[in-house]
Amino acid sequence: MQAQEDTLKAQELRDLRSARDDLERRVHDLRLTRQVTMQALPSIRLVQENDKGLVTKINSTMANTIPLWRQQLAQAVTIYRSGEAADTLREATDLTNELLQANADNLKTANRQVREQIERGVFDIEVVKKANQSLIETIQESLTIADEGKRRRAAASQQLEACERDLRQTLAAASARRPVVPGHEGASDGDGGD
Repeated sequence: MQAQEDTLKAQELRDLRSARDDLERRVHDLRLTRQVTMQALPSIRLVQENDKGLVTKINSTMANTIPLWRQQLAQAVTIYRSGEAADTLREATDLTNELLQANADNLKTANRQVREQIERGVFDIEVVKKANQSLIETIQESLTIADEGKRRRAAASQQLEACERDLRQTLAAASARRPVVPGHEGASDGDGGD
């Protein structure tokens, strides 16, 4: 009876230790998650600063480059007027139109590309969802494996107790049994020393 109580107490101690270890693992995992989240904050701030810098650079380029282009075109028009006024005026107008159209097309294309990248998240939501689902499945799988391990240990413990009980019963029956000595089957007091 005492051995059975000691076995139960030892099992309770193992269960408590296992629960403590599980709690320590969970706390560690939460600390890791907190650190990764804290690392994301500066990354987001850097992306925001880069976006602001890109907008400022685009505005600066437009403010400085377009007037320079206009100035150069005006000089070109004046030079052509000195030589061939009519042809030069037509060519300058065509060139201006082409530049405006090309710049408008280029601006539209570049603006679309930049806006798509600005509006795009740091992470694609589908990737975040897949990673989240994978994490959930991993956690669920770990819990299932842990539960199965506990169930198997509990079953094994019961089987070990049954084996121990059977062994004790067999040993008790063997020690209570009188040995049969050849030639003395009818003797009533065998000493077992023959």
